Amino acid sequence: MSVSDFTPQPVLRDDIFNGQGAVVSGAGSGIGRAIALRLCALGMAVTGFGRREDALKETADLAADMPGSFDFEALNVRDTEALDAAMARSGDRHGINLLVNNAGGQFFAPATKISRKGWDSVLDLNLSAVFSATKSAYPYLKAAQGAVVNISLSGIDRGSMGLAHSVAARAGVLGLTRTLALEWAGDGIRLNCLGPGTVVTAGLSDEAARQMLDSLVAATPMGRTTSVEEVAELTAFLASPAGALMTGQLIQIDGAAHLGPGLHMIDGGSNE
Repeated sequence: MSVSDFTPQPVLRDDIFNGQGAVVSGAGSGIGRAIALRLCALGMAVTGFGRREDALKETADLAADMPGSFDFEALNVRDTEALDAAMARSGDRHGINLLVNNAGGQFFAPATKISRKGWDSVLDLNLSAVFSATKSAYPYLKAAQGAVVNISLSGIDRGSMGLAHSVAARAGVLGLTRTLALEWAGDGIRLNCLGPGTVVTAGLSDEAARQMLDSLVAATPMGRTTSVEEVAELTAFLASPAGALMTGQLIQIDGAAHLGPGLHMIDGGSNE
C-alpha cells in the first residue's frame, strides 16, 4: 500500500490574503482543518463551522501563531436558521472573500440497502446544506467579488458503487456550482468544485478499512492517496488572483483515479 506523505511546495505569497475573510465548514478535522490552517498561514481571517466544539478548538490552537486568525461557530450546517445567523456574524466581522463548503458525510451501501431516510439525510447534508450556505454567503461574496470552493468526490461524473446517495448529491452540487457560476459571474463571484481522490482519515484504522484503502490505492493510476495539504493548496490557489478566470470547473485532484477503474466502496454486482 502506498499512502501520501506528500506536502506540496507553497506557491502563494505568504501575505496574499491579508485583510480577507473566509468561512470553512467542517473545519474541525481532515480536509477542512487543513484548508483553514493553510488560509490562516496566508493571512486570512477564517471562521470555521463544525458540529464538535472540541475539534474546532484544536484547529484554533494549531492556528494560534499564524499570520491570520481562526474563530469558530459550533453548529449543524443542516440547521438553516443557525447557519444563516453564523454566516451573518462571520460576514459582518471580517467579510467573506472565500466560502469553502467542505462539511459532508455518507455511509457505504448498495443502492438496494439505502433507506429513504438514509437517502434524505445524505442529500440534506451534502447538497441542500451547500445550497443554503452558498445562498446565505451571497451578499458578502458579492461585496468582495469572492470565490466559493465546494469539496466534492473523485469520479462523480462516472459513478461510484456503494455511494449512490452521495454521488447523486455531489453531482447536484456540481450542477449548482455551474449554474451559479453563470448567474453570479456578473457579480464577480467564482465557484468551483474540487474532487479529491482517496484521503486517509482517522476512521481508516481497523483491518477492513485498511483493506479497502489498499484497494482504493490500487485503483489509483498514480498509486497513492491525496493529501489534505494538496487539497488545501489548490483551494487557496482558486481563491487567489491566479485563479481569477477559473469558474464552473470540476478539478479532480485524485492521481487520475477518475480515469482508471474508479473508486468503489463495494464489489461490482453485489447487492448485499
